[in-house]
Formats: sequence, C-alpha cells, structure tokens
Amino acid sequence: MPESAGQGSEIFYHLIKLDEADGRLTEEIKENCNIDIETCMECGKCSGGCSSAHIFDFTPRKIIQLIKLGQEERLLHMDSLWTCVSCQLCFDRCPSNISVARIMDYLREKSHGKNIRPVRENVLMFHEIVLKSVEHSGRLNEIGSVIRFNLQSGRPFRDAGLGLRMFLRGKLRLLHFRIGNIRQVRRIFECFRTGGKIS
Repeated sequence: MPESAGQGSEIFYHLIKLDEADGRLTEEIKENCNIDIETCMECGKCSGGCSSAHIFDFTPRKIIQLIKLGQEERLLHMDSLWTCVSCQLCFDRCPSNISVARIMDYLREKSHGKNIRPVRENVLMFHEIVLKSVEHSGRLNEIGSVIRFNLQSGRPFRDAGLGLRMFLRGKLRLLHFRIGNIRQVRRIFECFRTGGKIS
C-alpha cells in the first residue's frame, strides 16, 4: 500500500529502474571486495539459509538489491550490519559465489569509519572486547569476554544461569590457551592501526 493514505490523491513512492540507479556502490564493492553482485540471480538462497535473517532488518537478498540501487545511507545505518555473525551460510548456498558476509564486513568498516552509531546498545563494546581477546591470545576467551562484557555493560549476572549450565555440559572451558605464534596475530592488529602492510 502506498504511503499516501490520508494525503489526497498524491502518491509518495516512485519506481526505480536498475538501469537508472547509481552504480557507484556496486563498482565500489567490486573493487574493494572482489565481488560482482551483477551475477546475483536473486534466487533467495542466501536469505533462506541465513542464520540471523529472523532478526535482520534487511535480509541478504534485500542487501544485494539495495547495493544495486545505490542506497548506501540505508545500508550503513541498518541493524543487520551488527547482527551478522559472518557464518558464511549465504556464501555456501549462493550459486554465484557471492559472499554477503564479506560485503557486510566492508560496509561495517565503512559505517564505523563514518562514526555511524549502531542501533543496538553496547554492540561496539562487544566487538571491541572480542577483538581484544583475539589480539591478546590469538583466539576468543569465551568466559573472560562474557564476564568483561557483563561488567562493562553494568549487568554482572546477566545469563549467569545459562553460563553455568553450559559449563556443566562441557560447552565452556575455564582454562584459556594462547596460540603458538601470537606475534603474527598481533602484527595484523598493529598493521591495521598504522595502515601498514602485513608482511
């Protein structure tokens, strides 16, 4: 239904033709992610297999459509950027080998670079805690990261019962090990901060 209810005979939507849309974002994705979204067949397998589609504001298929339409601002402000877990199920199911997860990583970096705040509370804090854990030991310290997140978000006992049940079932480890060549991992983080190249 058009958004013209109660507005007389005026209609406030317009048809957008793909051949008239701004193709700069499509080219930007191709150049920076090495992904040609023009090969998308719009079969919907990416959205059908997405593990987080039920909480996305825009499904993977819709995201590809918005890129084709050049809707950069909508994409950089969408909640899906911060709820995508990069599980790669969309890529596994895509007959055209389009990695929506890679595109989401690129758009997330761009959104963060423009200081666009996520809709969800404490999302950036969560990402920073996870990355610090990986930088410190080369892998995610699950228990340590959860405790740190709960303390920093002011809810120290959040999901404590669930955590205990997971621990009793062997799903969480108290001991956390560092990988052998941690210097290599830390070099990646340092190169990102300084804008250098990873050697």
